[in-house]
Amino acid sequence: MYFVVSFLAALAGIAFAAAAAFLPDTGVDGTLGAFLALLGAVGLLLMVGLIASRRFSTSARRALIGMAALTSVLTGLAAWFLMQDEVLVAVAVSILALLAGTAVVDRKSIA
Repeated sequence: MYFVVSFLAALAGIAFAAAAAFLPDTGVDGTLGAFLALLGAVGLLLMVGLIASRRFSTSARRALIGMAALTSVLTGLAAWFLMQDEVLVAVAVSILALLAGTAVVDRKSIA
């Protein structure tokens, strides 16, 4: 459930970042920052998908989660500078759901 929410929020982040980058009159259309935010949202989506697949060892999953957290922070920072609050909220929801899902999965595997 958490991974689905994280995946859908990252997908929404891609949609909002693509709209900001490609649609005219957004104020940031065609800028490097808008494309970097879009690239960060795509990277987050890919990492969420990889983490949810559970095909990696525990240490590799933790490294992917750390990379996803770093990607979400940098993408959120870019969205904040670009004044694209929708992208910022989508990325924040995605990483929070990913961290919650990881905590629940890790706790279930311990018991």
